[in-house]
Amino acid sequence: MTEFFVNPDFLLETAHKLLRILAILVGAAVVLKISRSLIARFFIPPQGVKTFYLEEKRARTLYALTANILRYIIYFIAAIMLLQECSIDTTSLIAGAGVIGLALGVGAQSLIKDFISGFFIILEDQYSVGDYIVSDNMAGTVEEIGFRSTKLRDANGVLHFIPNGAITRISNYTRGHMQAVVNIPVAYEADLNQVVALLEEACAAVGAAMPEVVSGPKVVGIVEFRSTDMLLRLVAETVPLKQGAVETAIRHKVATLFQSAGVVMPPALLIKS
Repeated sequence: MTEFFVNPDFLLETAHKLLRILAILVGAAVVLKISRSLIARFFIPPQGVKTFYLEEKRARTLYALTANILRYIIYFIAAIMLLQECSIDTTSLIAGAGVIGLALGVGAQSLIKDFISGFFIILEDQYSVGDYIVSDNMAGTVEEIGFRSTKLRDANGVLHFIPNGAITRISNYTRGHMQAVVNIPVAYEADLNQVVALLEEACAAVGAAMPEVVSGPKVVGIVEFRSTDMLLRLVAETVPLKQGAVETAIRHKVATLFQSAGVVMPPALLIKS
C-alpha cells in the first residue's frame, strides 16, 4: 500500500491535479475580480468619464445586483470544474440543477417578471424616490423602489405596494418644468385694453412674488369667443408639482385687480383649462 502512494506516477498525477485545482481557484478569483472591476467601471465610472445617466443610489444598486449574479455563476462553474477534477460525475448534477431551475422558473414567473421589470425601471431611471407619478388608477409620491415592488403613497396618506411586473404605464409629473394654465372669462362689454393691462400687472406681480415660477406668467391673448364672454389665457412655467399653487395665485391676483378696477365679469370668473 505504501509503495502505491510513493509511486512516482501517482505523485506526479496528484501534483498535476493539485496544480489544476489551484489554477481553477486562482482563475476563478481573477475572473471575479476583473469582472467586478468592469461592472463597477460600467455602472460607476471614474469622475469625468461620461456614461449613461444613473442616479448614484440606483447605479450602486444595479452594480451590487449584477456583481452578485456574476459571482454565483463563477462559483457554480468553478465548483463543477473542481468536482470533475475529483473524478465526480457532474452530468447528473447539472441536469438536476436544470430541472430545479426550470421548476422554480415555472412556479415563480410573476416573481421573476417583477424582478426583471424592477431592474429596467432602475436602469432606465423611469422614476425616483420623491417623484410624483401616476400608474393606471393610482397616483402618489414614490417612497421606495425595490427590484420586486414600488411603494407609492397617495394624497390620502395610504401606502400602496405595486408589483413592478404589474406596472404597464407610468406618467411622471416631476421630470422637467410644468406649465400652469389659467383661462380668464371676460364679458364682451368690458374694456379689452384695460383687461389685458390688468392681466399683465397680475402676471408681473405673481412672477415676482413666487419663486416657484420659472418663466412668466404671460398673457397669451384671446383663445375663444363664447356666447356670453370671451376667454383669455395666461400661462407660466413652474417647478414640478407647483403649477397648482401658481394657478391659484394668478386667479386670486386677477380677481383682486378686476374687482378694484370695476371690470365687468361673468358669473364664473376664472375657469381652469
